[in-house]
Amino acid sequence: MAEPPASSNSGGGGGGVSLPLIESELYFLIARFLTTGPCRRALKVLVQELEQHQLLPKRLDWQGNEHYRSYEELVLSNKHVAPDHLLQICKRIGPILDKEIPPSISRVNSLLGAGRQSLLRTAKDCRNTVWKGSAFAALHRGRPPEFPVNYGTPPNLVEVHRAKQLTGYAKFSTSFPGSMYQHVKMHRRILGHLSSVYCVAFDRTGHRIFTGSDDCLVKIWSTHNGRLFATLRGHSAEISDMAVNYENTMIAAGSCDKMIRVWCLRTCAPVAVLHGHTGSITSLQFSPMVKGSMRYMVSTGADGTVCFWQWDTDSMKFNNRPVKFTEKPRPGVQMLCSSFSVGGMFLATGSTDHVIRMYFFGSETPEKIAELESHAVR
Repeated sequence: MAEPPASSNSGGGGGGVSLPLIESELYFLIARFLTTGPCRRALKVLVQELEQHQLLPKRLDWQGNEHYRSYEELVLSNKHVAPDHLLQICKRIGPILDKEIPPSISRVNSLLGAGRQSLLRTAKDCRNTVWKGSAFAALHRGRPPEFPVNYGTPPNLVEVHRAKQLTGYAKFSTSFPGSMYQHVKMHRRILGHLSSVYCVAFDRTGHRIFTGSDDCLVKIWSTHNGRLFATLRGHSAEISDMAVNYENTMIAAGSCDKMIRVWCLRTCAPVAVLHGHTGSITSLQFSPMVKGSMRYMVSTGADGTVCFWQWDTDSMKFNNRPVKFTEKPRPGVQMLCSSFSVGGMFLATGSTDHVIRMYFFGSETPEKIAELESHAVR
């Protein structure tokens, strides 16, 4: 005599819900996983719900009829299924899929990944060839690596410069591909000054542009839509150079009126007016070197002097007495330009007397360490 279609131990009065077998097994594995964790109450509620709605895998008799089983009966009949069975499955999916469809970042597996890191990715999502590090690192008789012909698209700039770090060499055509400039177009055209614009600068975020003009004004613009944020006034002659500090809190402007004015970028209020030159300001630089809260700003002038202005990041106050170097071996010599090393430990300046002067910031105060006479023609 055949068994009835429903078992006598069907829990609760709720009707059974027909689910695919894999979904029922997933519910069971989730419950098993919760048995070893701290979520005991969640486990109790989950098992109660599963038994009430008959969501657990059912047993089939020899005639193909389904019979409901409780959670405890499933555990006893599947002793080979450990509590961490679901966790082990999840750990094995990632490496197996990585062999078939490589991700964008290798050895980084996450169940929550998206795009090329998703565990649901397909070959269609990963059409581009994954570049191997060996293709960039390999050198052939000192030449830069040649990319295999089966690589469909050229590497991006990040990969090219990484290859340059590994090999110490890169082709100019690869470092600066022509495709970079194919889609260059004018983003915005703004008529914002009454006279010639002598200098421009971005802030450290790239969201703002500063312009200095012959009309004695410094203006702040939005990079995205060209909107004028603020106009900074105070100079009485054309703006010759500008610099933004590395903390992105101040902008300094030098002028042909022989003064340097500094404004706060948060409030656009004046911070300092610095008098240290007897000629026009030719260049301004903020030092990237960090010494506690102390920083330096450097200015060069047409009077042949280099001024090192000390300021404090906490109070945003400048020392009005700079460390000054007068580099004027003969009348008429002007300091023209300056540049810091990457860490800010060294400063190089150029002048009209063909000499490059080097300054060192390793001691308590800046000091000149070298004069390089390498240029013979102006």
